[in-house]
Amino acid sequence: MSALFISTYELGHQPQLAAELAAELGDGSLQVLDMSKVPFSQALDVLNHADQVILTAPMLTGALVARDLLASLEHDERERQLIVVGLYANVLKESLRTPPPAVWLDRASATDIATLLQPASAIGQPGTRSATSRRAYRVNRSALMPLESYRSVKINAVDHVTGYLETSIGCRHRCLHCPVAAVWNGRIAINDAESVIADGLAQIEAGASHLSFGDPDFLNAPKHSLKIIKTLAEKARWVTFDITTKISEILRHRDLIPELAASHVNFIISAVESLNDDVLSHLDKGHVAGDVTLARDLLYANGIGMHPTFVPFTPWSTLHDLVDIVEFIIDSDAIEVVEPIQYSIELLTPTNSLLSINDRDFGPYDAEVMGYTVSYRDDRLPVLRDRLYRIASDAGDESFGTTFADIAAAVYEANGLPVPDSRYPSVVAPSPVVMSEPWFCCAAPAKSH
Repeated sequence: MSALFISTYELGHQPQLAAELAAELGDGSLQVLDMSKVPFSQALDVLNHADQVILTAPMLTGALVARDLLASLEHDERERQLIVVGLYANVLKESLRTPPPAVWLDRASATDIATLLQPASAIGQPGTRSATSRRAYRVNRSALMPLESYRSVKINAVDHVTGYLETSIGCRHRCLHCPVAAVWNGRIAINDAESVIADGLAQIEAGASHLSFGDPDFLNAPKHSLKIIKTLAEKARWVTFDITTKISEILRHRDLIPELAASHVNFIISAVESLNDDVLSHLDKGHVAGDVTLARDLLYANGIGMHPTFVPFTPWSTLHDLVDIVEFIIDSDAIEVVEPIQYSIELLTPTNSLLSINDRDFGPYDAEVMGYTVSYRDDRLPVLRDRLYRIASDAGDESFGTTFADIAAAVYEANGLPVPDSRYPSVVAPSPVVMSEPWFCCAAPAKSH
C-alpha cells in the first residue's frame, strides 16, 4: 500500500521530511504532493483516493492549508490512516471543532512515521528525550519536484538554483514566542555529518549552486555545522550558502564569522524581531537593540549580508518602533533584502506558546489564526498594521524600493512626522542577495484584520 505525503508549505524549499521518509520506506512507494505547486482541487482529488496520508503543519501558513484540506474530508466516509505532523500539528488540532481521527505529532522523525505506517505499529508520541542526540540522516529526493521548481537566490543579477540542508533539528534556545522552542524545549538532534555532506554534494550535482541551511539555528552545534559547511565549500568552491542564527549567537561566536565568510556564506538570516528593548525582553530574545547594529557591522566587515526578520506588532510595541525599524533598514542599506510584508507582521501566540497569556496583553483565542489576539496599548497600531499589510499585498511586481518608500511614508505619517527629504545608509552592505520567495522566522503573514 502506498502512502501519500502532502507538504502544505515549506518556505520555498523541497519538503525535507518527505525526502527522509522516502529513504526510510526504501521501496519507492511514497507519493509526494506539494501544495505550493499544485491546484487545491488536484490535491483534493489525490487525497480522496489515498488510504495512508501524512499531512504537514509546519507553521501557521502550512497549518491553514492543512485545515482547508481536512475540512474537505469532513463528510468523507472513506477509512484512511491519517498522520498530521509539524510544529503546528496539535495547534491545528485544537483549532478544529471536531478533529478527524489521526495521529497528531508536533515532532517526529521519518523513522517514527514509517513505523506508524506499518499495520501492527503501536501508536505513541515519538520524540527526542535527551538535550542533544544524534540521528541518522538518509534522504531520497527522487520523488520530489526538481530543485528548479523551488526558491532561487539572485546574486549579482544572476538566478541560482538553490538546495536545502539541515545539520540539526530543534533548537537550544527558548525564545518565548518561537514555535520551535515550544515543541523542542531547548533540545536538538544532530544529523550525521557525512550524510549531510553527501546530500549537499548530490544537490550540487543536480544543479544547485547555492545551498540554504534550514536549521532553526545553524550555530546550535557550531563545531558540527562548521565541519559540514567547510567541507562542502572545499569540495564545491563555486557554491554559496546562507544560514540562520540568532543575533546573540553572531556576537557570541564572532570568531567564527571569518570562517563562515571563507566558506562562501553570503548572507545570514537573523530574527531581529524588534528594536524595542522592552519587546525583546518580553520575548526573551537574548539580545538588545544595540546588539543588532554590532552584529550587522561584524557581518558586513566580513562581506556577509544580513537578512533581518521582524515582528513589529506585539502587545508591547509602540508606534515609534516602526520608525526605528524603517530607519535601521535605510541605515543598513538593506531595503532590497527585506520582504515588504515583514513590516506588517503581528505576533503569533498559539495555544502551546511559552509566552504568559494574560488579559492585559492578549485578547480571546481566535481559531481562525490558531492563537490569541494581540491587545494593543495604542489603538493606532492595528490601523498602521493593516495599512502596511495592504501596501505590501498590493505591491505586485514593483521593486522593494518603491514599496518601501510607501511603507516608510505611512510609518512617518502615522507618527505625525514629516517624511525625510533624504536619508542615506550609514554603512555599505555587501551586494544584496535576493530570495525569490520570502522567508519568515517564528511568524507568518496572516490576513489583515
